[in-house]
Amino acid sequence: MARGKHKGIQHYTVQESNNLLLGQLGFDKVSEGTAETGNWVAIYNPDGSAVEVAVTCSLGDSTTINIVSGTYLYGPFTSIEVNTSSKHVIAYRG
Repeated sequence: MARGKHKGIQHYTVQESNNLLLGQLGFDKVSEGTAETGNWVAIYNPDGSAVEVAVTCSLGDSTTINIVSGTYLYGPFTSIEVNTSSKHVIAYRG
C-alpha cells in the first residue's frame, strides 16, 4: 500500500485506490480535545448531531467544517481535530 504524503489520485494504483475506498486499512476514532496527525481518506460522523471538525489536507483546502450526522467527508487529510464537546468522528486510514 502506498504510504506517506498524498500526491493526488495518480499516487495510487487501481488496486490500492479500490482498497482505500473499502476502508481496508482500518480506522481511528478521533475524540474532542485532541489533534490527531496521520493519513486518512474519509471522515464519518456517527453521532446524532453535527460535529465541528478542523482538518488539514495535503491537497485542497484546510478548514473548519460541520459534518452532519451520518455524513462522510472525503479528502487526503493529514490532521483532524474535533471541536465539538464530548463528540467524536471515525477517520478511515489511507
